[in-house]
Amino acid sequence: MVRRFLTLALLPIAAVAVLGCGSKQATVAVGESEAVFVTLGELQYQVQMSRQLNPANVGDRDLLSGVPPADASLGTDDLWFGVWVRAFNSSDQPQRTANEFKIVDTRGDEFEPVPLAPSNKFAFREAVVPASNGQYPDQNSAAANLPTTGAILIFKLPAQTLDFRPLEFEIGSSLLPGELATVTLDV
Repeated sequence: MVRRFLTLALLPIAAVAVLGCGSKQATVAVGESEAVFVTLGELQYQVQMSRQLNPANVGDRDLLSGVPPADASLGTDDLWFGVWVRAFNSSDQPQRTANEFKIVDTRGDEFEPVPLAPSNKFAFREAVVPASNGQYPDQNSAAANLPTTGAILIFKLPAQTLDFRPLEFEIGSSLLPGELATVTLDV
């Protein structure tokens, strides 16, 4: 009886020890905060920062450049919201970045980024990330040299969305249908 009890008690410990012996790190697809690296396909993504943008602020006005005229004006209950993202490639092959992003609130409402004109040098754009520790945005780009070191995705949100937190930022790719990485935004 004691032997059986000891065997049952030690079984979970042995299972954890065996699982811990593998050399491959676990893939993280859900980040509980913006600091966590999440994996989608062969790339790791990190949300550098997210925050509301103020079009009256000179720096934020530059970030909002290239918003299409149809989207340029905010309604009385709307706000601009930016999410800065970086991507890293540790594989031995070039990899294409994600091209599907959205913010989802706790009600399930979904918001996609506003497409930005090519004149916006800070915008996140689908790109190929070089192999062997390549990163996006490129280290010599305007976006990488901001304090955030990431490229921005801009969303037009109803202000009440901030009342339905936490907001989840979803990263997807048309090359990987059905796969997602998510990050809880620190709003």
